Amino acid sequence: MNAVAGVRAKREQHIAAPGLRELTIVLLISVLVGGGIFVTAWRGVDVIDLGYQVRDLEKAEARKAGLNRELEIERAMLNRPERIEHIARERMGMKDPGPGQVMMIPEDLRGK
Repeated sequence: MNAVAGVRAKREQHIAAPGLRELTIVLLISVLVGGGIFVTAWRGVDVIDLGYQVRDLEKAEARKAGLNRELEIERAMLNRPERIEHIARERMGMKDPGPGQVMMIPEDLRGK
């Protein structure tokens, strides 16, 4: 009877082994599919995050462009000849040159 019991044990092992293999395959497939879903979701989150970063950079660029326009307008106002003449006369006490104070530079000595 001992030999019969050994044969039965071997037969039961062969019957149990395919179930274990199927479980291992299902588990492996589940891990691969789950990993694929995780990677896809992670990439989706990265794309959304990059979209937010792009939007923030576009807003910052728009703010800087607006500031640049304001500074260009201010520079144009500060460089107006009328303003410069007013400052020269009022703050610095400058006057129009009198006779004999203006000297013409010959063309051959002008900056070349």
